[in-house]
Amino acid sequence: MSKRRLYWLVSILLIPGLIVLVVGGTLYWLAKRAEPSYSGAVALSGLAHPVEVRFGPHAVPTIEASNLRDLLFAQGYVTASERMWQMDLLRRLGGGRLAELFGPEVVKVDRFFRTVGLPVEARRALDTLDDAERALLDAYAAGVNAYREAARDRRPLEYRLTGLEPAPWQPEDSLVIGAYMAWTQSFNARGELTFLRLARRIGPERTRLLFPTDEGIAPPEVPPELVEYLAATPTAASSPDPGFDIAALAPILDYPARLGLPTPTAASNAWLATGKRTATGEALLADDPHLAFSMPGIWYELELIAPDLHAAGVSLPGVPLVLIGHNADLAWGFTSVIADTQDIFIERPTADGLAVERDGRAPEPIRLRHETIRVRGADPVEIAIRSTSRGVVLNDILGETTGTPMDLTDPGLTDLIVLRQNHDRPDRSFQAMRGLCRSGTLDEARAAGLDFRHVATNLMLAHRDGGIAWQMTGVLPQRGRGAGAFPNPGWIDDYAWQGEAPQSLNPSLANPPDGVIVTANQRTIPEDYPIRVSNAWMSPHRAQRITARLDESGPLTPESMAGIQADRISLQGRMMLSSLRRLESEIRALDPDAWAIAEDHLLDWDGAMDAASRPAAFAARLEPALFQALYGDELGEDLPFLLSMTLLAYSPLQETLRTGESAFWDDVTTPEIETPAAIWARALHAARTALAADGDDVRLDDIRSIRFTHAFDKVPLLGDLFSVGPIGVGGSSDTVDVIKTQPQEPGKGLFGASVRFVATPADWSRTRGTLTLGQSGHRFSPYRADQLQDWLAVHAHPWPWNGPDEAQTLGRLRLDPPDAGGRFGR
Repeated sequence: MSKRRLYWLVSILLIPGLIVLVVGGTLYWLAKRAEPSYSGAVALSGLAHPVEVRFGPHAVPTIEASNLRDLLFAQGYVTASERMWQMDLLRRLGGGRLAELFGPEVVKVDRFFRTVGLPVEARRALDTLDDAERALLDAYAAGVNAYREAARDRRPLEYRLTGLEPAPWQPEDSLVIGAYMAWTQSFNARGELTFLRLARRIGPERTRLLFPTDEGIAPPEVPPELVEYLAATPTAASSPDPGFDIAALAPILDYPARLGLPTPTAASNAWLATGKRTATGEALLADDPHLAFSMPGIWYELELIAPDLHAAGVSLPGVPLVLIGHNADLAWGFTSVIADTQDIFIERPTADGLAVERDGRAPEPIRLRHETIRVRGADPVEIAIRSTSRGVVLNDILGETTGTPMDLTDPGLTDLIVLRQNHDRPDRSFQAMRGLCRSGTLDEARAAGLDFRHVATNLMLAHRDGGIAWQMTGVLPQRGRGAGAFPNPGWIDDYAWQGEAPQSLNPSLANPPDGVIVTANQRTIPEDYPIRVSNAWMSPHRAQRITARLDESGPLTPESMAGIQADRISLQGRMMLSSLRRLESEIRALDPDAWAIAEDHLLDWDGAMDAASRPAAFAARLEPALFQALYGDELGEDLPFLLSMTLLAYSPLQETLRTGESAFWDDVTTPEIETPAAIWARALHAARTALAADGDDVRLDDIRSIRFTHAFDKVPLLGDLFSVGPIGVGGSSDTVDVIKTQPQEPGKGLFGASVRFVATPADWSRTRGTLTLGQSGHRFSPYRADQLQDWLAVHAHPWPWNGPDEAQTLGRLRLDPPDAGGRFGR
């Protein structure tokens, strides 16, 4: 071969590599150029006085200003410098404005959030602010916009790749993010729609048995008028469409996860101990709120210092102040209450479709609200949002009603499905956060928490004087005849909401005799409590396990509190073992091979969902097999809708494992009557078959993994570049160290601890915590995922208080008014 041919051959072979090198190098340069500076001076228009930002380990900032307005301006600037892309997506998701960025594909998502009214609620909340409060939101927005202007030529890499630009930040953007996060903590509408779906297949009374309220507590009765209504409606057996198209709704509800944003989930742990239970006589607080895995993580860690405010903890990017953390006097954390703050009403329209029926009086006209969705690369979409006195009509997002090209599949019913929410009064979450950050006593903090009107949470408080308290936030409806568990007949006025329950009835507790308070989404009130808080609590297993660990730990320390956060014992797994052993003789006699499978794979297990556990992997496969064997014959293709409810509520399978009783043991498709042993045998064989497909000697972390998804996750090549994972993990939906999965997808971890921390009010310097990934959203930043290994190992780092010391200071950044020197914009 001649030298010339050899030269061209080598060139041809090298060109692809050179292209990759050039493209990769360019991406790296653009991404690094967008990263913020952690030292130096920056002149920013909008500041009245200089602000100092000291960055400690993990690039956690301590922001110190001479007044609160400049402090929140700086918070907006610093947070945006790390999380602008995430903040932009969050406000657009909640505000129904994603189509402005991503085009026609997401119009259905925008239509959903416009219909449920999150932008309207944000504007109403904005109108409730007094001048001083509005000035603080304006300051935060000005800080975000100062970063937007300063970074005009060095946008985050996501904007470079998409050719997009962030719009100016508005004060209501912060409130719409808060409204969206409140919406993620409301779950009842999906449960009631699922009930309707299943009730049309197997009848409302039988379906009711699939919705237990809690251990040993049956659900409320189905409204008799609903029973009559459904009896007159075609069932799944006689109609190709068995009811509401929940499957059409699911992709909308799942879209936030595709963008790496929080999705509705019911999970979180928090527990408190008074000084009488701790080794040093101080109060302690442990908290780990659970959210979807995303890249970047949802929280941003920081410390804020001004003359009238000093707080540290984590903030929600796009929202000022500290949402979870502490001030000089007390610490606070949150868990989901699982309160029933939503109801579905069925409305019967008049023949002309302009009104809805009312028994005993004239029909009620349907109200209309018109909105325009701007769409990138296409014409705007006009939508009409209908509502009645019972709530907002959902049919226009569940089925083909508006006539726009983005309509979803027709659900098959002519009647209207209406959602009622606890939104009669505007929310005051910003006022609540400000009140918490400034509270000096437990009573002040509890009162501040009641301003979280639209979100029902367990506010957990620990004071430096050794006291603790729990306060349920939110506003509960005062219902008429309906209990709220199942849809109500909207045409009957007696079922309408009668206003709000007094917040003075919201459950609360301070300094209990036993010295501990535990909330982990379980039922926290007695059955005869004067108001109905919920109709479907989550499994009590995490709370029971936390309580047991607290009782066996002796005098509590911050280290023992943190150790409980790492606990992976599954009480559901142990119930599975107990239930199985109760049937040993029957299974042995009926199917010896099935019992041999149990002996080989499960019976020597202690219930620990450890990553390296082989029995835990089998248990993960056994749960969906039990659901299929027990309920699949009657629910058929609708079984996944029941399985999806396990993320949100105590399940009928859990109650069956606890008691051994079920009305669904018999397989209705066979002539014989199956016994519990027969169903267990089927499930054991099915689990063994599923496990065999995973390979020999499979461990739990071989089949269960998590992935921190970025908005580009589904984009070829870019998905793996920006997302993090998959990472094999242990844990399960009912372990304290939680990894929430759906039974039908036991390998896919959906939710987990979004932040863990243990607060030490007697000495804030000993407070420890960790994020899932890191502070930065920039792709090649060293602080993008530098906390991941600690999070996986359930380790933590000190949270700053009065800033990092000199030895740990990463850098000092001075933010100056324009006339104070500094480099303008960088």
